[in-house]
Amino acid sequence: MTVPTARLIVATTDPRAEARLRYAFSAYAALHGIRVVPDGPADVTVAHGDVAEPADVTLAAGYRPRPLPSPAPAPTWVDGMPCFHLAPDGRPDLLGEVVEWLAAPHESACTDLDDVGRVPPQHTLAGTHGLDRTVPWANRWLARVHAAVRTALPRLPAAPLSPFGAPRTFVASHDLDHLSGSRLTNARRVVKNVAIAFAHRRDVRTGVQISAAAAHRAARRAPIADDVRGVLAGEAARGIRATYTVVAESTHPRDPGYGLDEDYVRRTLRAVADDGHELAVHGSYRSLEQPGQLAHEFDLLAAAGFPATGGRQHWLRHRGAELYSALITAGARWDSTRGHPDDIGYRHGAAFPFLPYDFATERPLPLVEIPLVVMERALCSATPDPAAWPGTAVDVLRAAGEDGWGGVAVLWHDAAFTGTYYPVRLADAYWAMLDSGDHWVTADEVADAARARWETAGAFARTAAIR
Repeated sequence: MTVPTARLIVATTDPRAEARLRYAFSAYAALHGIRVVPDGPADVTVAHGDVAEPADVTLAAGYRPRPLPSPAPAPTWVDGMPCFHLAPDGRPDLLGEVVEWLAAPHESACTDLDDVGRVPPQHTLAGTHGLDRTVPWANRWLARVHAAVRTALPRLPAAPLSPFGAPRTFVASHDLDHLSGSRLTNARRVVKNVAIAFAHRRDVRTGVQISAAAAHRAARRAPIADDVRGVLAGEAARGIRATYTVVAESTHPRDPGYGLDEDYVRRTLRAVADDGHELAVHGSYRSLEQPGQLAHEFDLLAAAGFPATGGRQHWLRHRGAELYSALITAGARWDSTRGHPDDIGYRHGAAFPFLPYDFATERPLPLVEIPLVVMERALCSATPDPAAWPGTAVDVLRAAGEDGWGGVAVLWHDAAFTGTYYPVRLADAYWAMLDSGDHWVTADEVADAARARWETAGAFARTAAIR
């Protein structure tokens, strides 16, 4: 089938606004597999605002860039949607709304970081304005763009077509935070986990569970704090390939403390790779504080025999654009840090992989962000009923399937399968989620598919090519 083409004409004379609106239009085209042409004939010509040239579709224009850093004002609700950029006639600026969510200028105004050094959920766009994080708002705005475009080009499919030929495709990922063969290291970690359960979470049941599970695993001479082998067996039985992130060098007490030179670590990573899974970098706690440290960690993992194309920051720790700069320097092609540890849902309102936007250069970055939408421990905050955890996770993923094709990630840590950290039924929730009928691939596969879509959508016309 011939790939449909589209052209965007913008009325604004503000180069910043034009660059951001074209970025939003690229997001629309990438989601739907449309090729954007810079000029000349196209299957559909879309105008943003009143333009002199003929256009098939005209979108309302109301987007005005705010000075950075300035938070977004309270939204105006129109037709059940929170609007941050209204045209003079009161209609939402659809592309402007997409910019607000994907580029996230609102977060640049946050100066009150949490104790780990992250922008806390309450200072994101959804958190500040009390918006439902489980709704992919950016997708909802893109769906309205698509409805307008289809009035002029009805042969376009109503829903976004998946690059994988499957209705819903997601990434299963595991951060290896407890991967150590040292019984002393594991014993200390178990004691710490019991203390967290009792003192911090006030969860006596889980504290008792952790103690009993650790004793049981020690008696069986099984790894106390991780069950990677068991996870590999379960995924192999389902024919699923996942992404496992590794801390290549511990530089802080909050890092796991294992080393790539440990025999147990090497054997475990080799088992992961031999089963066809992806190994990626779990950037250490201080990996963004020293120039070149994150690139060094990519090099360490490669030297160990496991070259990586992307990763996720330990503790989801980053303070903004520095993360993407460090990843690009390291030669990474994807990241999956942007999410919340204790809240499920869509931090950027995006139920699809996207390119982060760089306000310094006013262009998208050559890196695919795979939104992290469910971390296992967040299910405990979402509902106290363990029986509801699988359904809660699947419901969030279904939102991605309804408004797109997916391409977002879930995270279950290695310790979630041992009963020595989290409530043990979170492991059951993982397997039930995998058995819900969706398609699961690695982060690198999603990044490759997304990168091709964004390139076709013209996102790299003004930026360096992806490595």
